[in-house]
Amino acid sequence: MTKEERLKYKELTKALPKILKDKIKKYKFKKKDFMIWYNKKELFFDLLIDVKVKSDNKCYCTAIETIKPLWLDDLLWDLLKMETNKETPLSLRTTGAFTVSGSVLFKNETELKEWTISELEEIIDNYLEHFYKTVQSSSICDFYDNLENSIYHVELRKALSLVYEQNYQDALDCLKDQGEGVFKNGNVSINNAIREYCINQLSH
Repeated sequence: MTKEERLKYKELTKALPKILKDKIKKYKFKKKDFMIWYNKKELFFDLLIDVKVKSDNKCYCTAIETIKPLWLDDLLWDLLKMETNKETPLSLRTTGAFTVSGSVLFKNETELKEWTISELEEIIDNYLEHFYKTVQSSSICDFYDNLENSIYHVELRKALSLVYEQNYQDALDCLKDQGEGVFKNGNVSINNAIREYCINQLSH
């Protein structure tokens, strides 16, 4: 990056939160820290918009949209004995440390050829409009259809979905070689908690 590009990049990253805060009002989206989110009945959507300079020294605005049912985090918290999280504001489901990443519905990057704020605003307008259409048109089927689109939390998404559907043996098979899992609350690890719950349900 040249000195001029560094300054422009700094301006872009500084402007991004304010631009998002202003532009989401039109859609009634919510914002928590760096995440935009929206809740529609039993579905939770979030959108991450970022600005980054990649190894090719070009500047990009990126977007990732995800979808998950509310029961996904509820089940995680029940199993980790963190049930009180269910009483917290919904925004916890997008920025909380103990939350399951949803299925990725849309991923995009657009180059800012001139590294300007006006370019950034135009790209953000397109991303927010896309997110609005996603929210309007998506259903729980989109969560299942895109379950494996991202490797992040993929085994956990699958296992919790199988538990929710009461497919306990399939959930156990899913976690066969998965160790303790990504979450641990005290001495309760998520994969062991899922295994214990499934074995208990199968013994009834």
